[in-house]
Amino acid sequence: MKFTCSASTLIDALQIVTKALANRTTNPVLEGILVETDLNEIIMTCSDERIAIVTRFEAYVTEPGRGVVPGKLFSEIVRRLSDGDIEISMNDRFMFTIRGSGSRTNITGQDPDLFPALPQVSGEREISLPQDMLKEMIQKTEFAIAVEDMREVLTGCLLEITGGDVTMVALDGFRMALKRAKCGDVLEKLTAIIPGRAVGDIGKLLSDDPEAFVTLAFDGSKLHIRLDKTEIFVILVEGEYVQYRQILPPRFATRVVVDLEPFRRGIDRASLIAREGNNNLLILKIAGGEMAIEAHSQIGDVYEKLDVQQEGADINIAFNVKYLTDVVRFIDAEQIEINLNNAISPCIITPHGDPDYVHLVLPVRTGATA
Repeated sequence: MKFTCSASTLIDALQIVTKALANRTTNPVLEGILVETDLNEIIMTCSDERIAIVTRFEAYVTEPGRGVVPGKLFSEIVRRLSDGDIEISMNDRFMFTIRGSGSRTNITGQDPDLFPALPQVSGEREISLPQDMLKEMIQKTEFAIAVEDMREVLTGCLLEITGGDVTMVALDGFRMALKRAKCGDVLEKLTAIIPGRAVGDIGKLLSDDPEAFVTLAFDGSKLHIRLDKTEIFVILVEGEYVQYRQILPPRFATRVVVDLEPFRRGIDRASLIAREGNNNLLILKIAGGEMAIEAHSQIGDVYEKLDVQQEGADINIAFNVKYLTDVVRFIDAEQIEINLNNAISPCIITPHGDPDYVHLVLPVRTGATA
């Protein structure tokens, strides 16, 4: 194998493909990047056996071939070379040579036949979605995916498509984020649980271009995602997701509308004190058209007061500061609605007048809010 390409092109490709590089594995070949030639293109593949990413880029190929190069080391070497052309070659013993900027580095690779084959996806169930729409849905929900949970389904993100509605849901047992969008020309009906790590990687690779589309092909427990020069293969999480609609309260005793920016600033200031305590609590006290935000810790306390539009009963309720901070970080609106029943029931927060983006947050039971 021998090819020449620009350093910037190679670095861009490495930034994409190494998102699927295995960190801890009993299979050493998964710590490498499969490099293959194809006419005047190079194909790079990384896999951790749960997600595989394949990307292509243009190069001047003088000798065809394929081999596995150590992923992290190869990436670090390339990033330390100056701009300009880089020549990559590999001999019949899988020794890679990297030349550029007057530098030459040799690193030992591995036999490409040891690299696992990509999943085969029939593509019978295939849909296309706007990339910017899917990217926004991921950004607004992925933070609520459980990092670890005995229920494996909660370590993934639910994607539902039915009747032209696309819904993405993530929940970790303490809070839920739901984002819904319309895509009228998608008539397929499907449900898939995408692993949390894959969700984040997919989001990073999607474009903000409203004219760009992504193709998703489903085949049993496998998902194949096609972008312009990149493909992603994902092994889906199997099992039945939580019946999330059943945990959304049908009605509320208290409804509050508050300007988001003052609320965000109040939460941000109060969080400085809340995080100093042992319980990380923020307390909201809603009464008479006003909201007080309080936090108490061994080091001090804070009190913030806001005017709100209130309907229904007065209420005191406490939350983990992280969950409220995430809510105000990901909502983009002038005002938000906070819907409550009592101090121990789920709280629903949405952008004012927008029921298609929903945060559910479980309160913390305390003596102050009982």
